[in-house]
Amino acid sequence: MVFRKFRPQKQWGKMDTRIFKNILAARNKRKMPRFVIPPVVQEAGFKIYDPNHPNFFATEKFSVVHHPAYKIPQLHEHPLYKSVACSLFDGSVAFTDGIDQACSLSKAVKRIGFPEAVLNLASKIPLPECFEDHLNDCIMHGERYDPTLEKLPRLFDPVIFWTNYFPCRVHGTPVLTRGKIILDNLFRTAHLMALQNSQLLNLRYDRDEPLSAILRVDNMENEKIPFVLRSEPHIIVQSPEPLTPWTKAVGLSNIPVPNTAPINPRIDLTSDHIYNDSVVLPRAKENLFIDTILWCHEQNQKYPWTIEQLGAQAIMVCFGAAVAQATRHGQTNFENLVDQPVITRAVQLVNGRLDLVVFQLNTLDLGANSRYKNVVWIEPGLQLYKSGKFTENLDAVKDLNVDTFRKFMALLLCSTHLFMSEALFISQHLKFLRGHLITLPASYRSFDSNRAAILYFTLSTLDVLGKLEEEVDAELRRKLIEWIYRLQLKSDSGEIFMKNISVL
Repeated sequence: MVFRKFRPQKQWGKMDTRIFKNILAARNKRKMPRFVIPPVVQEAGFKIYDPNHPNFFATEKFSVVHHPAYKIPQLHEHPLYKSVACSLFDGSVAFTDGIDQACSLSKAVKRIGFPEAVLNLASKIPLPECFEDHLNDCIMHGERYDPTLEKLPRLFDPVIFWTNYFPCRVHGTPVLTRGKIILDNLFRTAHLMALQNSQLLNLRYDRDEPLSAILRVDNMENEKIPFVLRSEPHIIVQSPEPLTPWTKAVGLSNIPVPNTAPINPRIDLTSDHIYNDSVVLPRAKENLFIDTILWCHEQNQKYPWTIEQLGAQAIMVCFGAAVAQATRHGQTNFENLVDQPVITRAVQLVNGRLDLVVFQLNTLDLGANSRYKNVVWIEPGLQLYKSGKFTENLDAVKDLNVDTFRKFMALLLCSTHLFMSEALFISQHLKFLRGHLITLPASYRSFDSNRAAILYFTLSTLDVLGKLEEEVDAELRRKLIEWIYRLQLKSDSGEIFMKNISVL
């Protein structure tokens, strides 16, 4: 909530200026008596600094006191100082080439958009009644209802940029605080809805904790230098079970990684001598797995980042979380990453827009000699609502998009069981049902009623999966009808089965 403090403005005109000048001139004409040291003070023997003395302004040398409080700390005295400088990513510099540069830096295959199974899951999520009102309250809690009163920066007008367009400073909730409140409410809403169906259980949350990971990469001189990925997400969600990989690492060898030539992908990385040489992660000693990280980003008023640059930052932060998970216990052998990839998810909120990222880490060898590649899925710039100026109060949520929340919730729910049942097992179900139709229940050695029940079960299952028209063609229909006539369960069984099967 934005609040302007009351400040009375006094009237000031030409007459006030003239009176002030006359008062100042009269004050300057007054003759002050000369400073005279009292004889009592002189007899006491104190050292007196007389401003009338000619050597009053002479500098006097004082003895230097060697105390730690007066000592200027040096860079090499820092406990985390390293002699070898690292290439650092901390999210402070925007990437020049956007998402392609982030993929090239992390050696990841770019996939814009989530798989079809996740999108189908998003469309099938049942939402309770009046859910839009609840979503409005989640957003308005951060935009309007929060009572924080901090001094906000001046509003920069990109059109009249040379003037003080908004001279009066306002007090209210900072942009980062608003985003954190909204992210908390969104994640809490999705989590509580999942708990009602016994999903997303045993999760651990940590708020505003540092996250740092380190890799050894080759530089231009073929030397190994540290590559540090540093961030501070608002929420780090960890689970006792790892996420299921979305694809196989073997099938990515022929897909090219985005190339940013002639731009070096490391051009926007900074250099620093102060960094951690081990993983910094909350609950690092516990046997947990990073599930999802959520944070918000505040745009620069003069130089706002583009959707591509924001997407690149989301990819790199998610990549850092995956590297931290892979090296959290000090592992040195990463050959098992191909068989057991590390997958992490990330959500970034910027001015009412969500960036959803899923990163699958298949290798930590970012060199060109390794045949394995990583893969990233990203949904950039999904508008949740239309945000206004941070110096104005938001009276109502505008352009609310519930589909964005559905994708956000589908991202959290596409864990082991849901995603495998939707994407990986459907082909096995079709293979099982197709075998029943090809061999026909006539080959089963059972009662006629059981064989007819098996046929009805197969046809109804195909109908539920939406594959009935594809699997049962005209020739197969004719064979099924002939076989049903030969059963002769009852005298009128042919007419009953003809009416049921003719619907197909």
